[in-house]
Amino acid sequence: KIMIYEKETYHFLFLHFPIALFIIGYLYTFLAFFLKDDTFHKFGFWNLGLGILFGIFSIITGFITDNEIMGHMDNPLPVWTTHGTHMIVSILLFIIFFIFKIYFRKFIKEKYFLFMHTLLLLFFIHGTHIGAKLADRI
Repeated sequence: KIMIYEKETYHFLFLHFPIALFIIGYLYTFLAFFLKDDTFHKFGFWNLGLGILFGIFSIITGFITDNEIMGHMDNPLPVWTTHGTHMIVSILLFIIFFIFKIYFRKFIKEKYFLFMHTLLLLFFIHGTHIGAKLADRI
């Protein structure tokens, strides 16, 4: 069985996609709110969906990396200080948010969606920061 990379390298390859997609998706949503342009809303929505998809891949590859070299998920709590748990919770919250955007957009004012999106993005970025510290990137 030949692999191009070591198993843990795949996490480092995947993790940048959800970071970029969630941030760009948020910027599109921000522009949609202030410019009242539905095209920006669609771009933000698709970036959010793709961010969730790549976030799931990042979690899977993160488990592989943790099993191979880190081991921090042996103690998954508290959420606020454990990268893996933080990111799982973050992606689950983004999934719930995505579903709400699909089914409740007509009933909930856009400013509340923007506020929730802001909080979710900040929570997500905090989790990525913990991961960067765990990998000795900062």
